[in-house]
Amino acid sequence: MKVAVANLKGGTGKTLTSFFLATALSRRGRTLLVDCDPQGSALSWAESADEGGEGLTFPVIGLAVRDVHRRLRAFERDYEHVVLDTPPGELAIARSALKAADVAVVAVPPTKIDLDRVIPTLELVADVEDETGLTFRVLLTRVKRISREGRDTREVMEEMGLPVMGVEIPFLALYSDAFGAPIEDLGEYERFARELLGEPVGREVPA
Repeated sequence: MKVAVANLKGGTGKTLTSFFLATALSRRGRTLLVDCDPQGSALSWAESADEGGEGLTFPVIGLAVRDVHRRLRAFERDYEHVVLDTPPGELAIARSALKAADVAVVAVPPTKIDLDRVIPTLELVADVEDETGLTFRVLLTRVKRISREGRDTREVMEEMGLPVMGVEIPFLALYSDAFGAPIEDLGEYERFARELLGEPVGREVPA
């Protein structure tokens, strides 16, 4: 499976989602994480983890170029799973990353501004969907459990006919403090990976 985690707006949890998803997939098969963002956040995370001496269970490479889908062909067959962390604002790179993927995951925090500004991303996904047969899912991230924002955003998106995932990612320090180290506790990202792969969400998967 090749998954592009996308949103043209910054600050939506794309890199976090990409890293947690790559960790979950690496426990199932050989996985590659591709950092398509010129800012290189995923690469920085990997470098910090390596400096800590613990290392990761999957390789991370930088490919912040406008022909990601072409360059990836040279080595994608060496991996069972590929996760692409796409950049904010860089339309050409994001489009190419989406063209390289089988599935797009649009990460969206449940705020009014994020809901308003996700439209260009959905339009881009729709364009690539028509061109390549890409499928997509919407993942709610940074959901505050004591707030109605998550429920309200889910309702609006479902009324729009968007494929919102049943699993959502809560706003917790478990995720926000994870940067720079290997991930042990996947939290809700394990259930997210199961849902994305079509596995029973409630079944335990050995580490």
